Amino acid sequence: MAQKAKDIEAKLSLVTINPESTIGKLAQPSVKLPGSPKEKEKSQYETIQPMASLFEQTLLLLFDSVILKLMEKKGLNSSTMFTRHANLE
Repeated sequence: MAQKAKDIEAKLSLVTINPESTIGKLAQPSVKLPGSPKEKEKSQYETIQPMASLFEQTLLLLFDSVILKLMEKKGLNSSTMFTRHANLE
């Protein structure tokens, strides 16, 4: 899917544990976050959390702060944001 997007000149950005992955090499920009049990030996981060929990929690904090900053810049609040919220279930 990412390659198809690039083929039609879509912009692709990525938040990942591994920017050297196949999709990581296609994305520009890519942001690396900690959290992979595979990189424990070479990481400065230690966690007792299972699998990718550290990555998922860090991802949540990153995107919450990006959204809060965008809300501030656009003069939005939780009420105006809620009107744009979609439940796709």
